Amino acid sequence: METHITKIDLENKEIWLIGTAHVSNASAEEVRQLLQEIKPDAVAIELDDGRYKTMTEGADWQKTDIVQVIKSKRVGFLLANIILSSYQQRLAKQLNVQVGSEMSTAITEAKAIDAKILCIDRNIQTTFTRIWRSMRGWDKFKMAIALVSSIFEDEKISEAEIEELKQGDMIQAALHEVGSKFPRIAEVLINERDQVMAYKLKNADNARIVAVVGAAHVPGITKHIQSITSIDLLLEVPQKSKSSVVISWVFPIALVALLLVSMMKVPGMALNTVLKFILINGSFAAVGTALALGHPLSIITAFVMAPVGALSPVLATGWFAGLMEAYIHKPKVEDFMALQTDAASLKGFWRNRVIRILLVVVLANLFSTIGTLTLSANLIQNLFK
Repeated sequence: METHITKIDLENKEIWLIGTAHVSNASAEEVRQLLQEIKPDAVAIELDDGRYKTMTEGADWQKTDIVQVIKSKRVGFLLANIILSSYQQRLAKQLNVQVGSEMSTAITEAKAIDAKILCIDRNIQTTFTRIWRSMRGWDKFKMAIALVSSIFEDEKISEAEIEELKQGDMIQAALHEVGSKFPRIAEVLINERDQVMAYKLKNADNARIVAVVGAAHVPGITKHIQSITSIDLLLEVPQKSKSSVVISWVFPIALVALLLVSMMKVPGMALNTVLKFILINGSFAAVGTALALGHPLSIITAFVMAPVGALSPVLATGWFAGLMEAYIHKPKVEDFMALQTDAASLKGFWRNRVIRILLVVVLANLFSTIGTLTLSANLIQNLFK
């Protein structure tokens, strides 16, 4: 077999790890050949139960409630998922392959040989939440910029380069670069999931298992599979850190204090200070909503609610603007069905109603924050004049 196929012998089972590239025709063919040769009792795949259901049954978009997504604060998760999926989709289109074809092949072949299918990955929302909660504010901002900028990239890569990734050197170099910029991303996205998959493979009730995983996970699974004893902590969704909760209250309190001090210093300008606060916050939030091509009523909502969002530790301007946009331009089933395709182009990004609603939420919040910082800087400058 090729060097990217690793055999692990445990006390009561044999496990073959096949490291694949997720957008490679060759990977899918190698998976098929290995399964036909080994004929294992079980086939393990790098999917969680939810993604497996979506891959085999299709996404039931008619049940998606965009309003609930906004209310449950999952806008960032959904938007990040769309962008990452779109990037992979563009790469697959360039190489003329189907995204996840090696996983589809593994599922089809497993059913053909009557092997049990094991979903060994961690829930993707748990992974994303653990990444987000572990990052500092500045790193969150840099990662958000990196995600958004990927929309505008037109990266070209050959299938030969994809195959080289499976040899280990390039993938390790790529992970090192990610780790140097965002250490916690590499830890949660790769290392933690290595341990989760190693544990599930080790404790599976099957004697012969073929595991189809991304090439980046093979070294980690091999390293941890003998020693891993528990993954309970890795499956937890961490609570918000105490510092982030404190900060969410400190900023509104500091802003109120700054406004009061400014009004007390020049009592005759108190009304002007309040009006400046409303106009600056509201205008910035309205501009952000307009950039997302929000409906005029959504823009007005962002303007009106921006001061409330700036002074509240629990409410956000974008939520109100996004809910208004969802009410006026309720997404259709075809909008959900076209998510990945539309997200692959700048024009489609603003055309799709679902993505536009998410953009309204994100940009209204972002520009409202910029407005608050601009106002604060102006008030501080005036205090020291």
